[in-house]
Amino acid sequence: MNHKVFKPIAIVVLFFFSWTFAGVFQVAYAVDNLPQTSNNTDSSKTQKSEERFQKAIEEITEILENPATDRETKASKAKAKKGEIEELDKEIKKQFAETEKKLREAGLPHDILQRHHKFVKHYEDNLNELKANLDDIERAGTGLAAEVEIEKAKKHLQRVKAPRKHIPLDPNKLPHRTPKVERKEPRLKKEDFEKDFIKQKKAEAQRKPILVASNGSLKGLLSPESFDKLGTGSELSTPNLVVAQVSNLPTPEDLAENIEVQFTPEIIAKAQELGNNPVKIYNWVRNNIEFVPTYGSIQGANMTLLTKQGNAFDTASLLIALLRVSNIHARYVYGTIELPIEKAMNWAGGFTDADAALDFIASGGIPVTGIISGGKVTKARVEHTWVEAWIDYIPSRGAKHKTGQGDTWIPMDASFKQYIYKAGIDFFSSLSFNGEQFLQQYISDFQDTLPYQYYNQQMFSWLDVHMPNATIEDIIGADDIDLTKTIYEQNFPFLLGTLPYIVLVKGTKYSQIPDTLRHKVTIGISVDAFGGGGLTITKSLPELGGKRLTLSYVPATANDEALIAQYGGNILNVPPYLLNVKPLIKIEGIGSALGDSVGMGSVQTLTLDFHEPIFGMDVVENTVTAGAYSAITIQSQKTPVEIVTQRMEMLRNNSKNIDSVSLDDLLGELLHDIGLSYFHHLSFENDLYAKTFQMVYTKGSSEAVTTLTIDVSYLFGIPWSVSQDGLVIDVDRNITIPASLAGDMNRIKQFMTISGISSSSWEYRIFETFFGTPSVSAMKLLKYANQQGVPVYTIDSTNIDQLLPVLQVYLDVKMEIQNAINAGKKVIVPQSELQYYEWNGVGYVILDPLTGAGAYRISGGLEGGGTGLNLGLQFYEKTLYTEEQIGKFQRQRVFEIASSLKGTLHRYGDRDPSTGYIDCSGLVSFVYSQVGINDLGTIKSPKNAQMQYDYVSSVNGFTSNPQPGDLVFFEGTYDKNKDGVIDSRDGITHVGIYAGDNQYIASQQTRGVDTYFLTNDPKIGNWGQNHFKAYGRAIQ
Repeated sequence: MNHKVFKPIAIVVLFFFSWTFAGVFQVAYAVDNLPQTSNNTDSSKTQKSEERFQKAIEEITEILENPATDRETKASKAKAKKGEIEELDKEIKKQFAETEKKLREAGLPHDILQRHHKFVKHYEDNLNELKANLDDIERAGTGLAAEVEIEKAKKHLQRVKAPRKHIPLDPNKLPHRTPKVERKEPRLKKEDFEKDFIKQKKAEAQRKPILVASNGSLKGLLSPESFDKLGTGSELSTPNLVVAQVSNLPTPEDLAENIEVQFTPEIIAKAQELGNNPVKIYNWVRNNIEFVPTYGSIQGANMTLLTKQGNAFDTASLLIALLRVSNIHARYVYGTIELPIEKAMNWAGGFTDADAALDFIASGGIPVTGIISGGKVTKARVEHTWVEAWIDYIPSRGAKHKTGQGDTWIPMDASFKQYIYKAGIDFFSSLSFNGEQFLQQYISDFQDTLPYQYYNQQMFSWLDVHMPNATIEDIIGADDIDLTKTIYEQNFPFLLGTLPYIVLVKGTKYSQIPDTLRHKVTIGISVDAFGGGGLTITKSLPELGGKRLTLSYVPATANDEALIAQYGGNILNVPPYLLNVKPLIKIEGIGSALGDSVGMGSVQTLTLDFHEPIFGMDVVENTVTAGAYSAITIQSQKTPVEIVTQRMEMLRNNSKNIDSVSLDDLLGELLHDIGLSYFHHLSFENDLYAKTFQMVYTKGSSEAVTTLTIDVSYLFGIPWSVSQDGLVIDVDRNITIPASLAGDMNRIKQFMTISGISSSSWEYRIFETFFGTPSVSAMKLLKYANQQGVPVYTIDSTNIDQLLPVLQVYLDVKMEIQNAINAGKKVIVPQSELQYYEWNGVGYVILDPLTGAGAYRISGGLEGGGTGLNLGLQFYEKTLYTEEQIGKFQRQRVFEIASSLKGTLHRYGDRDPSTGYIDCSGLVSFVYSQVGINDLGTIKSPKNAQMQYDYVSSVNGFTSNPQPGDLVFFEGTYDKNKDGVIDSRDGITHVGIYAGDNQYIASQQTRGVDTYFLTNDPKIGNWGQNHFKAYGRAIQ
């Protein structure tokens, strides 16, 4: 084996490749041009009259509610503000008149004019009431009568106050958490299974009897257990002509599609690739799908194929789908099995502690127990599902299966397998890692790094001292993390007809998974204060299966549609008080649920009810504003890079057909891709934490809502104008299921802490990598507070009485802090709110000191982050998403990702920078695949420089006007054809990525991945120009 020694130049970039992955957009301006010394500047944009009016109303409210101000001062200040709003009233009424004129000239329906008149009356009535109240305060003087008038004015202002969006936190259900481990005993009696599957049992009983005629033995036509029931004396076992009613033969349902089993193009292609042969199908699923110890139907067949991971239900669904699409009858079997504890420990993740393995299995919801013998656990009993297929078994045991000639139900279990594990260094012990200590150190560190980078620095600092010559294999156990756990492959020449464990009871068999075993989510939109906007839809997670799920708003009536058309076709141009809309849920661009009518700009509650077969229901809430656009990304497994790449490629393809696709295929896809990329980053980083902590983990059903928000201006509590605002991501449910291989509970707590810190950091970083714009999250703001000299406090039950009064934050935040401390939590919070570019507020963390669970929140009750600047991009305009524009964004992202890999060492043939090495064409393949371009190769399907040149040539991609992110090809850099001469006859032998200004980024032996000059390079002089062949553009 060729061991790789880490050089100092490569240390910083180990595992770095995922940090900046996932972007397709780059804002037109450069962040470098933004203020660098201080970010605490307000937006310079001019406020509209209605915004100044609302500001004046808020200031009047603050004056009247300030307990430190005497009555006389309140009256004086309120009088001054009254003059201000009277001046603004003139401008507002002028706008009212202009709007009414526009509506009349357009000939819009009468009810639109009525909405306008209703709003104007609302405004005038409340303005008159406010002015009368302020006059009464002035006349009342300074006595008790003035106090009465002040209270009357306060009540009025509270009644017409603009709605707040803060969703209160339940401190006993923190968003970033792990489920409680509760072992459920597996069932051991068939009747116990059957009573839980009554509907399924009835369906099986209603199968039409099949009459079987035989002029000989029924062996083969009946399953072995059915034949055994006949007995040797039965006339059905004689060679006489018999007629028997047999219920165990296959039915049409055993060949049918259903929620889990869909004959998608991917399923069809994979079955054909395997020759539609049951032995090859079984071997492939067994040897390629990683087992995940969770319970119930979650992904369905197609998503399991794409992610190459799944629990027993999902793996069975994939196996059944491949068999059925090959015209082989197949069904599920569910029961309880027993196996040696050593095999269970290996199966679950490579545990060294039996109880830890059983707890990990149980934490995923699987009923499991250990069997004790001689004072120790020797066996594991587990409820499990597997497959039976109707195979042409005699005489070839399925090796030569003929379609339509099945004779025996053969059991198959592709989910149970053993693994080969390779352990690396136990950095948890080596670093004496403490999550809360790490959090404080990270906040105090002035480097602009992510927690993941900061953790890597600590690892490599330890290595420099204790193991300076450590190889990659020493550190993580293999060349990359994926290779530290590999399936022990077995390729059988035929089907064995047995299972690799003891079956204690076959509980039930079914053609499709019972609904009670499916994970589901119910999406609800609450009615507004006026009774509008209600919507409810329930879908199983296998139905969603990685599909794009969006929430948008459409015109409520034909009149509303005509109104939008009158305002240029853009919903945001319409005065919101005139417009009624309906919430619309789309799945992969297809409308699936339409809600009731609601006023544009109204604040609604989005609820997501997660139904899980074992854990029951969990409800999370978000606020949404009618008119905003959201993608709801739900992930129930780790998110591999291939899934993100596939969706980004879909966005790119949609941009090529902009006239024939909907806005949901563009904006909706973009928001969905942001959510997917967020979860991918978490998966990648958690993989490293778990590996170096000697742990394993899996994901529970989690969600992220990514929203293009709208900014609403109010007049006396009613939306008056709207405009496009920023982007936010809200992660209210982030379920992680970790376990220590040796049963060390402290490691679980510390893992959850660092995992939560990383999740919060990606809640701002995800927008910076997509759009290059400054963004915020709890962790970002805590670090920023420290950089600005704002004290950051850790509050608990011992100091809350002293620290809470000094906090200069919203009352909502103070109440959450008090509730959290009362529930035994800790809170990390800055002393005051912060101004970060155009964003104002506070970020804070609520930690469970016992479990490491946490809430990472920013002002407004958001469990996530958002952009700190107006992006200046018109997301509602389809012209933003043209192929040319998407191409520009992608090329910029290629350049940024390549730049992030500087310092990676060069070694010929290496394709994956997580190893610390990569060659020139590998660099190009890697970075282009990250933005959805696989034509230049991938890690698993590499292409050399010549092949990449040939591809560019095939698409007429050569250019004389290169842009950053384009390709630079070189010829004759080594004796490729082995003729003893290095010249152009060797063909294309090197490739790089153009960086602008006569520079390119490439992996070369000289300095590894770095920026090189084509001419006058400090180290290689004019080498680049001497070997230059052409500039190429792979993204048109």
